[in-house]
Amino acid sequence: MPTQYQSNKLMDCPALTAIRLISGKWKTRILWLLRTEPLHFGELKRNLAGVSAKMLTEHLRQLEKDGLIYRKESMQNNLLITSYGYTAYGETLIPVLDVLGSWGLKHTSRLS
Repeated sequence: MPTQYQSNKLMDCPALTAIRLISGKWKTRILWLLRTEPLHFGELKRNLAGVSAKMLTEHLRQLEKDGLIYRKESMQNNLLITSYGYTAYGETLIPVLDVLGSWGLKHTSRLS
């Protein structure tokens, strides 16, 4: 049985901290879509089949709060356009997601 110290260390696990930031049904998909260029809210919604506007907004706000993405509003033809992209800090996560994705592919092929 783990000691209280071991239990506390487990809760402070750096890998768990990272996973918590990107966990959620849509977060990794959002981050993948934003990896090459900023996208408007509508573009993200169209590319994420099945996501509701409310859930997309919630995940975008969490990613923004955590400093991984930025939100930019601009006026175009009297319309408020909201776009999202990686922050410089968020870009440091891209190689980590790449490695995690590669591992996932290996794991999936291993199960086949």
